[in-house]
Amino acid sequence: MIAELRNLNVGYSGHPPVFAHMSLTLDSGERQGLAGESGCGKTTLLRAIVGLLPASARIGGTFQLQGPVAYIPQEGLNSLSPFLTVGRQVLDVTRSTEECARLLAQVRLAGERFYRAYPHQLSGGERQRVLLALALAMKPRLIVADEPTANLDSDSESVVLAVLDFYLRVTGAAILIASHRERVFQKLGCTVLRMTPAHQEAPLAPLQPGVKRPPLLSIRGLTKVYTERDWRMRTRPVLRALDRVSVEIGAGEWLAITGPSGAGKSTLARCIAGREQGDSGSLEWHVSTPAADRVQLVQQEPSESLNPQFSLGQALLEAGAGDNPELLAGIGLPPVWWSRKVSALSEGQRARLAILRTAARLKRGPATPALLILDESLSGLDPATRASILAFLRALCEQQRLSLLLITHDLEVARQAGARILHISGGRIAA
Repeated sequence: MIAELRNLNVGYSGHPPVFAHMSLTLDSGERQGLAGESGCGKTTLLRAIVGLLPASARIGGTFQLQGPVAYIPQEGLNSLSPFLTVGRQVLDVTRSTEECARLLAQVRLAGERFYRAYPHQLSGGERQRVLLALALAMKPRLIVADEPTANLDSDSESVVLAVLDFYLRVTGAAILIASHRERVFQKLGCTVLRMTPAHQEAPLAPLQPGVKRPPLLSIRGLTKVYTERDWRMRTRPVLRALDRVSVEIGAGEWLAITGPSGAGKSTLARCIAGREQGDSGSLEWHVSTPAADRVQLVQQEPSESLNPQFSLGQALLEAGAGDNPELLAGIGLPPVWWSRKVSALSEGQRARLAILRTAARLKRGPATPALLILDESLSGLDPATRASILAFLRALCEQQRLSLLLITHDLEVARQAGARILHISGGRIAA
């Protein structure tokens, strides 16, 4: 036996338990999946097993672990050191340059560009593959994985699952993996435990396709090249992230940009939001409002924009959303959670809060259109929660005259949103 949980309970003071009376065992070679809607306690359970719950959590019951345990979290940027290169971080675990190179090649991150890159220079999907390499470097007997393929396109997902499957077969290790994708469980051959959220949301109607609107933003020939300096301090190009991208976003339109991990989707989002500057090309806004009032970006990992020590109310008040707990009902959260800490929310719940908070920052006149960008912000969410967020966004966009740019590697998400879909690959965009 590698892991055993008996009557495990986790809760927080003043709130009902996240889950109660959870029992399971994992033997060598066993593959167990965790399924369920956002907020049902999957991440809390996984963090309890590896001892990463906050000090405020109240834990009951018992669990035993035998042998090394590796944890693959959802949020790559928060889990990797921003001060060390990818190669250095993997090398610090393997203590072997050959093993480090082998692991990075296994997860399709071979070569000097990835070895010498810092986490912020990688896409969300690439960072997730770094976390997988780090997990395998520990040679664990148990792998605890929280949505390890949520930010990956289908090809990268297949690679990651194949790497996990090979490791499990060769070593006899066990895995406990949470996912919203049934195909993940099927490909790994998992038995599935389905958890039920304490707060269940009512189903909402599907979105309707958008219509053509007057232009809000015109992008023409946008190019972005990342460079680095060699030992002689000479600059050389490393990656052409965007290559003469041209696209127009209409006022009130929903546009989805799809493509594989590392294709340039997030770079495009950051350039539009003013977080980065293109090397050539132009962005022409057809509104005269200040930049902060015409475009806001919801980042790939919601925790990047949320203070975990804030309550939900504080997070919204800071953004100028107003002192109104009923705002939470609009994103499917109970208004009584107004004073609940952000750190107590699930990933899906934080995503909803980040969207509401970011939209509140678009302060402008009622007749002035603006753009809200979601950079993979719906990744890793179960279909019901995703539908709830999309329905909330539909109402929000109609009320506030917002356009929506949805950055996603998942074509199913783009279609569910009813958005106009463009594909990007190798920094180039095509209809």
